[in-house]
Amino acid sequence: MKYQKITVILFFLLLAAMPLFIFLLPQKEFSQEENRYLADFPTFSLETIVDREFMDGFDQYAADHFPLRTSWIGVKTKLEHLSGKKEINGVYILKDRLIDKVDTVDQENIRKSIREMNAFAERFDGSTSLMLIPTAAEIYKDKLPKGAPGVAQKEEIDKIYGQVKNILTIDVYSSLTSNAKKLTFYRTDHHWTSYGAYLGYSAASKQLGYTPVAVERFNVEHASHRFRGSLYNKTIYDGVEPDSIDLYTYGMRSHVNKVDIFDGKEWHEASDIYFREYLEKKDQYSVFLGQNQPIMTIYTDAATDNSLLIFKDSFSHSLVPFLALHYSKITLVDLRYLNQSFENWIDLDDYQQALFCYNFKDFAVNNDVQKVNVPK
Repeated sequence: MKYQKITVILFFLLLAAMPLFIFLLPQKEFSQEENRYLADFPTFSLETIVDREFMDGFDQYAADHFPLRTSWIGVKTKLEHLSGKKEINGVYILKDRLIDKVDTVDQENIRKSIREMNAFAERFDGSTSLMLIPTAAEIYKDKLPKGAPGVAQKEEIDKIYGQVKNILTIDVYSSLTSNAKKLTFYRTDHHWTSYGAYLGYSAASKQLGYTPVAVERFNVEHASHRFRGSLYNKTIYDGVEPDSIDLYTYGMRSHVNKVDIFDGKEWHEASDIYFREYLEKKDQYSVFLGQNQPIMTIYTDAATDNSLLIFKDSFSHSLVPFLALHYSKITLVDLRYLNQSFENWIDLDDYQQALFCYNFKDFAVNNDVQKVNVPK
């Protein structure tokens, strides 16, 4: 009885001391484990107290800077999983993989995005294509827990494809489903693998007008065998095997001459599309093109004058190594990071083709595409 009382007292003392630890221990700005910036301490004022902005901000700050936060997340995940819970923090925990939950579609948002893509295609002199990539929740839906809520992504994609005008549509669903037994999506991350991206590249060839290089003609470098991605970061669940990151190259040398990167303020130059320094960091997926940037232009030695403009999310990053074999210039625009018209930095007349390339989950709920026609 005496030891039980001591244990209870120590527990409550530790609980009471937590706020002190939060303030006294060194605070990080960025979580490598979760691959995101942590909350800043909220502004303290009478106004922020009255409208609860301060308390809401403090709750987030305390949660983000809680001592041993990632360890607590891992313990919580294990306990919930042992209790029989299959979906934790928006992630389905399966025997051999983690899968991002997709159960929301904003139809009004989709309608607006379709309208803006149609308007872009009408004003762009070249050809416009659209590739919506179903997520692992669709490709591996037979592996999800029985009764798991979800969206019929194939039906939604077909519906969207039926509403675009003067836009060529790319069916990547068929290629991904027919190769579902192969590793087309990472086990611990929401992105498709390099092989999955190769399938997307092959599926896009008919509409974009090139002949894809056969997969067996690529050199495949197994650059990492210890990748734990975004879904692992949400759960800190160690029961799924880490992923490998494969880098595909064609021939004995790089076909990229240079890469121009606009970070929103100024331009920088890189020599390759593979940023190998990220293989030594937590965010290993950023080996593909580095971190997300507003604008990136890749110049190649391809024997063509064709240029491609891509409006994209990060799924396009592992697609570019394949597309770079068929275009002398590829420019990627990430509208998430631009509040002005992208045409302040890019001349549409320089491009013969444009491609909207997004994974279905992001396209269904985000409004980034709707900024494509913001006037200069």
